Amino acid sequence: MTTTIAIDKVGKTINRKEIIKDLSLTINEGEVLGLLGPNGAGKTTLIRMIVGLIDITEGQISVCGHDVENEHRDALGNIGAIVENPEMYPFFSGQKNLDYFARMHNGVSKEKIAELVDFVNLTDRINDKVKDYSLGMKQRLGIAQALMNDPKVLILDEPTNGLDPAGMQELRRHIRMLAKEKNVTVIVSSHLLSEIELMCDRIAIIKKGELIAVENVRDEAKQVYHFKVSEPEKAQVLLQEQFDIISQLLEDYLVVELPAELSDVSSLVKAFVNNGIAIYSVEPKNHSLEDRFLHLTAE
Repeated sequence: MTTTIAIDKVGKTINRKEIIKDLSLTINEGEVLGLLGPNGAGKTTLIRMIVGLIDITEGQISVCGHDVENEHRDALGNIGAIVENPEMYPFFSGQKNLDYFARMHNGVSKEKIAELVDFVNLTDRINDKVKDYSLGMKQRLGIAQALMNDPKVLILDEPTNGLDPAGMQELRRHIRMLAKEKNVTVIVSSHLLSEIELMCDRIAIIKKGELIAVENVRDEAKQVYHFKVSEPEKAQVLLQEQFDIISQLLEDYLVVELPAELSDVSSLVKAFVNNGIAIYSVEPKNHSLEDRFLHLTAE
């Protein structure tokens, strides 16, 4: 995998207070990373350091091999960013807004703008005034604007603020398309954990300025089930002898964590039945992203 962003032992101190503490993280090409943390955890501070809006107190951040502080122009040339709601001129059309922002970059042709408009599915409304756009349409126009310089990195800070479910679905689809079709690295900071779970490949959780966990969102290696059976002690022995699984007996049910090599739970059910153990219920109990987040960030 090609590393797009490398954050190495980064710290940030403001007014003698440590906001970010010895944080290291690598983000790969074509990856969608969710940046999570309670209010005041340091997410926005970290984003501001990545895009060069504030200085780094210690450590180093590089974007596509360019140091953010020492090679500022080269690093930022690879970044597009939207912070909350994209800033547009409301009485200009979407087209006029894009034409205006295109003049800030070198070599953005009319064909390039038309391609971006098509990519974000705004062709039918691009000549309407932005004041008449829905919030979801404004977000899509913002993505088109952020992609004008063909960035390798797109950073979205709270992009779902104020969006209805249809708008969130629309935004999610375009973020996944960017990562898959254009190999863009996307960093999304959001409080909506359900959306992060649907759009991201990995999550990085920050608490009080420290990186406390980096996890794969769709990690299916551990599947947890609750079994209610007629003879739980006999079932525990069977699981250990036949599958090398150590289960837990809680109240009247067994907690069973399937190892990665077992694709589903049916082999366990079959073994119980063949050994005369009656099964009253089987319930999947995988922890949601919300469960993991609350557990990791709890005081």
